Amino acid sequence: MDFHLHTPGVDSFAGLDGMSYDNHDDQRKLATTYVNRLCEVGIEIAAITDYNGIRLPWYDLIKEEAAKQGIIVLPGAELSLAEGKQGVHILVVFPQGTPPAAINDYLKSLDRDPSKPLWTGRKHREIELQKPPAEALSQLRERFGCLIIPAHGDAKKGIVAAMGANLAARLIAEADVDGLDHPGGALPKLRSTGISHRWDHLAQVEFSDPRSIGDIGGKPLADGTMRGTWLKLSSTSLDAMRLALHDPETRVRTVAPVLPRNARIISIKIEGSGFLAGTQLMFDAHLNTLIGGRGTGKSAVLETIRYGLALDPFCERKRRDDLVKHALGSGGCVTLEIERHSDSGPARRYIVKRVLGETPCVFDPDSGRIDITPRDAFGPDREPIILLQREIDQVSGEVEYRRQLLDRLIGDEVNAAEREVDEVRRRLRTNGAELRKHVLEQAKRPELQSQIAKLTHELDLFQQTGALNKLATHDRLQTVERSLTSARDVTSQASGTDSPWRQALHDLQETIDTKRGDLTARGDDLTGAAEKALSLATVAITTAEQKIVMALAEAREAIEGLRAEHAARVLPLADELNRIKQELHAERLDPERPLKLSSDRTSRQDQLDALDRKEHAGIALRSARLGLLDELTKARARESQVRADTAARINSHLSGRVEVAIVALGDRHRFTEDLRQLLQGSGASGAAIETIAMSDGVDGSTIASIVTEGPVELTQQFDVTVAQANKICAWLTDEDVDRISELEILAPHDRVDIRLHVDGEARTLDRLSAGQRATAILLLIFAIDGRCMILDQPEDDLDNRFIFDDVVQLIRSQKSTSSTGGNRQIIAATHNPNIPVLGDAELVVVLDAGNDQVRVLAQGSIDAEDIRTHIRQVLEGGEEAFLRRYTKYGGIRLSLAPSRAAPVAIAEQPVALVS
Repeated sequence: MDFHLHTPGVDSFAGLDGMSYDNHDDQRKLATTYVNRLCEVGIEIAAITDYNGIRLPWYDLIKEEAAKQGIIVLPGAELSLAEGKQGVHILVVFPQGTPPAAINDYLKSLDRDPSKPLWTGRKHREIELQKPPAEALSQLRERFGCLIIPAHGDAKKGIVAAMGANLAARLIAEADVDGLDHPGGALPKLRSTGISHRWDHLAQVEFSDPRSIGDIGGKPLADGTMRGTWLKLSSTSLDAMRLALHDPETRVRTVAPVLPRNARIISIKIEGSGFLAGTQLMFDAHLNTLIGGRGTGKSAVLETIRYGLALDPFCERKRRDDLVKHALGSGGCVTLEIERHSDSGPARRYIVKRVLGETPCVFDPDSGRIDITPRDAFGPDREPIILLQREIDQVSGEVEYRRQLLDRLIGDEVNAAEREVDEVRRRLRTNGAELRKHVLEQAKRPELQSQIAKLTHELDLFQQTGALNKLATHDRLQTVERSLTSARDVTSQASGTDSPWRQALHDLQETIDTKRGDLTARGDDLTGAAEKALSLATVAITTAEQKIVMALAEAREAIEGLRAEHAARVLPLADELNRIKQELHAERLDPERPLKLSSDRTSRQDQLDALDRKEHAGIALRSARLGLLDELTKARARESQVRADTAARINSHLSGRVEVAIVALGDRHRFTEDLRQLLQGSGASGAAIETIAMSDGVDGSTIASIVTEGPVELTQQFDVTVAQANKICAWLTDEDVDRISELEILAPHDRVDIRLHVDGEARTLDRLSAGQRATAILLLIFAIDGRCMILDQPEDDLDNRFIFDDVVQLIRSQKSTSSTGGNRQIIAATHNPNIPVLGDAELVVVLDAGNDQVRVLAQGSIDAEDIRTHIRQVLEGGEEAFLRRYTKYGGIRLSLAPSRAAPVAIAEQPVALVS
């Protein structure tokens, strides 16, 4: 933007070579060239400020041509006042649509002789004011709502050079001017007067004050850079510009603005059937506030953002999950667009989509789905800081939550340190498992040795008694017995009437007898002779059978005699073998038994030898465990140091207002719970466990070494009763469960102590009120730059004084237009108007709800009139907040419109720095 532009209507501005100032075609040609120059140097809003009034047709021609290029040209004038030694020049810029004739007539009325023209041709005269300058300028503003900016502050015709510092300071303060053009060294001189004014908030702007078209946007400063001014606006109304000029810290730049370098959320889109269905918001790179009555969806939007990013809440997970389910509805989906700055090229954008109940997916707009998490999309150490409803209070009251918050603020460095600790703990658990396996194996040694001794003894008995030879003789004699018995059985079976050979003879006789009967019936001599022959055969068969039976009976009798003789021979040997069985405690003597005994002894000896060979492995495991325990101690120390280093940086940023201290391994309460869990079932009392765990300098490894010394040592070291010591030691040293190894890797976590300076005293959180605790936490998180911050009603439990004096100032400092600001995106739901009004919100989203559905009533910055109206109507104390802003920064004095129900249009124009 440039509010100090001239036209050929004044003699100090040169036209085009050879042009005629009165020729209409030449006038249009100059207007076109003029606007082309505005486009070339990037001026989007301009004010034609010729001396003492608007020159026609130049203003109309340039305005008309500029409109074709989307450039706004405002009516204005550079008042040449007959004040001071040499006269003073004051720029006056009027709202769009103000009739030039009305402006010119009013400016003439300021002069002591209104009938006398203020200019003739291209030359002007000085205005001799009827009233004091401050009064005249104030009435001019009251009449037109114009901007008033002294021109070229410390140069010739500038307010300081012309009037002197004291008179200039008094005029600036009394007229409450909107800025100071090309101030040079004017501001220190004005401050030195001691005249009270908002000097820190006086906008210093750099306009062209051109003498030719080429000077527009092309006049250099002393350092060689070109004059230029940029305003951050979402509205092009003059009130919006006034608001920006009176808040230069966050809305005015005199060097070209740079694109946001902070990782940020660009937009959110919600699809589904839930409460937020159809909601779509575009976020600014800096301060975004959600306002609305209770139940209008502010918390739902923020919880849905966190859900989409898959970031864990600190507390009340179920309630928050239920809120997200209500917001999305079944099958609902949240889509987030994230931008991440790159040092090696243009910023990268990512799309994060998460369907309710599923894991999120991250997409590159150009290449599709990529394998990173939503938090990775923000870059290293850039995970958003999210503290929603009641979480600030929970974090301030819980040691573990404070450590988690600090770790989230630190980011990758502490995560790496924690992973190192976890890795050593994992290796210790693996070592413990291997060592336990080794111990259990070595525990088999006594049993193996006993079994080998028993087997050797039994084998020795077999050898000493000659049992093997006797058993061999006995076995041979038993074979003889079996053979004799078998022979006897053969004779018995063969002599039986049903024996096969006798049955065969009987069958043969029946066959012969049948045939004899047939021969006899024939009555022939020859058949009779044949019958007689067969009869003789029958007699022979019968005789033979009788002889065989007699022979078999004789054989059986003889064999029975031999068996009796054999029994008498075996009897002494059987008695000897029975005696040996009694010595061996065996029911029977197995000739294979010695071989089995020998095999079993060899197998067990092999196992014993293997245990011997593994003995050195146990020594190595124990040695490795000692090294790992030492490594764990060092890893924990490094983790603590990372936190301590960050605490030191935070303390330096907070200038003593808040102190953060890290007590290494100081979270004794959590350690007590861990030890109590390990000892559950031991019968040890809670008091005894707490006595041990709360002892300074004690960790699990220390306790384990004392326990292994025995109950007496435990009693002496920790002042617990003998009975309690016995229970604890018995439980932890139970051979069936390896609890000592688990105890050794237990240790307290670091404790994060936060102290807030109150009335000159540093007080710990437990000595602070809820509001003071919240103050400390907010100051802490604001100390880490560059991280997107999402807060839900951070003003809860805070008084307006702290919000005004601290929170608002922190917000402003982290989104300012200075080279050190503007590096954090803040998205906050709030009921406190001071945050959007004094924090100068770039985006205010006004929410309402009806029929279980959210509605976006308006979106825009506080420089938009409709947004200001909503703030005053929706937020209690909104009117007072704007009054407080006016008191601090000047600019727009607002009053609540009489109707609170007037419809308000949605402002869709994003906040931008306008040149």
